[in-house]
Amino acid sequence: MEDLLAQLEKADRLNTITQRVGFALWQLQELEGVTAQYFALSSQAKKGMGLDAGNALLDKALKNTFGITIKQMSKAGILSAELQDRFDNLLSERNWLVHKSRADSRSAIHKREAMERVVKRIDAIAEESLFLLKKIDKMSDAHAKKHGLSEEYIAKTANEILKHWHTSD
Repeated sequence: MEDLLAQLEKADRLNTITQRVGFALWQLQELEGVTAQYFALSSQAKKGMGLDAGNALLDKALKNTFGITIKQMSKAGILSAELQDRFDNLLSERNWLVHKSRADSRSAIHKREAMERVVKRIDAIAEESLFLLKKIDKMSDAHAKKHGLSEEYIAKTANEILKHWHTSD
């Protein structure tokens, strides 16, 4: 019976970890896409370029890795020093999560304290991703307003896009 309880505890710890990893990756993917969009909008898009040219810029930006996008934003001077540091740190944590977290955290399945440490680190990645998503959103709105788009137009367009996303497969 003791072995069964130990196995169930290990399964619960693995479940907790994998749920947190999945959510953190989901947040990171959203941030990567939004960051690429902001980079294309703020440093490459030109007034009057048209939808096709804008979509081509966006497609190209979305093909880059997160690290390349961050480097391009840095080179273009788009980010404050604080945001640059936060993006660089998140990139490092993202790379740990994707490439090393499992190997570095093998004891997390066997020991509650180790699981709590890895979950705390993973949760911090998800939280930082959300923070940066909100920052990029504000920067995107400010950029759009600076170039003559009203809040009403921005909200209407965003709602149309969301409606399209939620109704398509």
